Amino acid sequence: MPFTSTVLPDADAVGLHVAEQILDRLGRGAAQGRPFLLGCPSGRSGEPTYRALARLVAERHVDLSRLVIVMMDDYVVETDDGHLVRVDPELSYSCLGYAQREIDRPLAAAAAAAGTTGPRDLWAPDPADPAEYDRRIEAAGGIDLFLLASGASDGHIALNQPGTDRSARTHVARLGDATRRDNMGTFPELTRLELVPRLGVTVGVATITDQSHEVVMIVTGEHKRGTYARLATATGYEPDWPATAFAECAHAVLLADAAAAGTAPVAPEVPVPTH
Repeated sequence: MPFTSTVLPDADAVGLHVAEQILDRLGRGAAQGRPFLLGCPSGRSGEPTYRALARLVAERHVDLSRLVIVMMDDYVVETDDGHLVRVDPELSYSCLGYAQREIDRPLAAAAAAAGTTGPRDLWAPDPADPAEYDRRIEAAGGIDLFLLASGASDGHIALNQPGTDRSARTHVARLGDATRRDNMGTFPELTRLELVPRLGVTVGVATITDQSHEVVMIVTGEHKRGTYARLATATGYEPDWPATAFAECAHAVLLADAAAAGTAPVAPEVPVPTH
């Protein structure tokens, strides 16, 4: 599918642009009354958006009572009795814990300061029953807007590894060293590769492509220049670089800063999709 490509000056400008888009979509669907599902990555790519979103919620007195935060993935460990569980949310590299600290609580605090209501719910996949996540998303009507990010070294999207089948749904993945190294820069506790979990539960490629009404692929920073070049030329899913899945999504936008794109900022009008 064709996608729109936009380049903005820096990561903060990207974050503000995406935050404005989230509030626009949330506001346009208010009359429907159904939950608004926002798919979110953990880590550096989304942080400027989350900061800007909390600021705008407070400034504009936005009601978030319809908002459901849908996390992409989480690290997984195996217990002594062989069960797969998410890592402790108190750990810095827990994606659920990250969502609580960096997305849900700041938005709830911003809404409370504005005298409105905070997010309705926070979802994360359960490694004990990955398929339930897809069923829950489908039952809610799909993800209204999915914010995406790509690994710099191997193009992983969520925790989908190179070679992941296009039809993959939410599943537990064994993580390669490239993905594990990419994520060390995000979480302060992961000072050595051997500390990074080897398993993760993740939405699948098909979860993203088939259950999203709209997606924004965020690419920021000079270290993502190769990533941007790969994604900007994508025409469909390429298993060796799973983030190319965004090119098969409905109403897809590739949004980069000048450092990642290696060009001066160019911000064409982004068409407003009709759902």
